[in-house]
Amino acid sequence: MISSIHIQGYRGFQRYDMAGLGRLNLLVGTNNSGKTSVLEALYLLTSRGDPMALWQLLLRRGERLITERNRQPESEMDVCHLFSGHEIHQNSIFKLSAHNESPERSVTFTITELTGKEREELLTESGPRLSRLALQIKTGVHGEPTILLPLTRSGGIASDSLVSPRRISRRHRADEPQSQFITTDSLDSDDLITLWNKVALTPNEELVLRALRFLDPDIERIASQAAPQYYRGRGGFIIKRKEHDQPIPIGSMGDGMWRMLAMAIAITQCKGGVLLVDEIDTGLHYTVMADMWRLIFGAAKEFDVQVFATTHSFDCIQSLAQVCMNDTHLGEADFVTLQRIEMGRPRSIPYSEEEIKIAAERNIEVR
Repeated sequence: MISSIHIQGYRGFQRYDMAGLGRLNLLVGTNNSGKTSVLEALYLLTSRGDPMALWQLLLRRGERLITERNRQPESEMDVCHLFSGHEIHQNSIFKLSAHNESPERSVTFTITELTGKEREELLTESGPRLSRLALQIKTGVHGEPTILLPLTRSGGIASDSLVSPRRISRRHRADEPQSQFITTDSLDSDDLITLWNKVALTPNEELVLRALRFLDPDIERIASQAAPQYYRGRGGFIIKRKEHDQPIPIGSMGDGMWRMLAMAIAITQCKGGVLLVDEIDTGLHYTVMADMWRLIFGAAKEFDVQVFATTHSFDCIQSLAQVCMNDTHLGEADFVTLQRIEMGRPRSIPYSEEEIKIAAERNIEVR
């Protein structure tokens, strides 16, 4: 379990530290304070700098360049915004590292100049639109290969850079802890159906149903409808309710239902790893937040998952405090922390579980 993280040169953080982390960590702070950037840093770190994880983060933020290739418009991912100052040059660098019970893990992203041989090989694969620079991704794991992603003359990463045999994404072993990142838009149907196929007809299916019943007690069953590629948005699942003969598409059930479905499925699929949720309360009424926290608490312990989530909601914090006060069976020291992120400060302000309770009882503003 990660006990502290250090961020250097990533997005708005020149240097940033977050320590005293627990099993469940709620990140708070004003808009543009860097909460989502911390989640992104954790995702890149726990995915060991996988280029596909990097691509997903850039795509989500809309950080792309529109260029032409063979007189056709083409989208490239713009990497400059990953670095403090929003510009890159040779030797630009950002580094992410974490301390935990095992040796420190880290991943370093550096803008480096290609050697003549490397550029000659890459030109053969990708054509003359490449520049002399590349994004080098290196972990602190002994023996793990360095990944080299060539930059185009526009300073972006083209999609074909991700599929070259020389730059293939790092593959997770079946027994290796996974990380799941649920954005403010939740997971899309492709990802969610793929994860659901690992849950269906297993004991974990009951946990998912229990989560959905917090929002609608009449739900009896849930099923996916087809292969992921046939659905976009919030499709691909149907719900069976009591005294209703016809199943209902889950997209008809509201944003909260899709959000709860994504969290319940995702936490079962990152055993021993990390679950990251941006604005965890999105789509959820304050009356179900305590139930949500209890579900997250129980699943985090059962699957040995460390949870990092963000919120702007006072109700979300109050519900967390309520569960901390009423549920004394957590059985783990420093189970819950609240981490306040303030723009311009080099480290977060941590609140222990006891301090969260006191803040809630006295209506102290911690957001």
